[in-house]
Amino acid sequence: MSAGEPRDPDQDRRSKSDRRQTQRRQRKEPVEVDRRTGKDRRQGPRRKRSMNQYDMSEDVLEFINAINRFKSSTGRSFPTWSEVLEILRGLGYEKQS
Repeated sequence: MSAGEPRDPDQDRRSKSDRRQTQRRQRKEPVEVDRRTGKDRRQGPRRKRSMNQYDMSEDVLEFINAINRFKSSTGRSFPTWSEVLEILRGLGYEKQS
């Protein structure tokens, strides 16, 4: 159907009754799959994990603290990879040949 052709009023959605005005489930029949429940549905607010819930070595914690110091000193949320390399070098890491 092109833009210039007249529409058939029997096929016009606006001429039909609004299905939002009626109850969708008129009969009390069980549904095949209840999509409103399940173990993947979140119950309540998500809890944020703290750093204490992970097993981290001293090196990992030192690196995380160095990154956080960089972020607070520069005011930037995401360091570039070259900045991450400088942070690592500042911690004493160097490339082994």
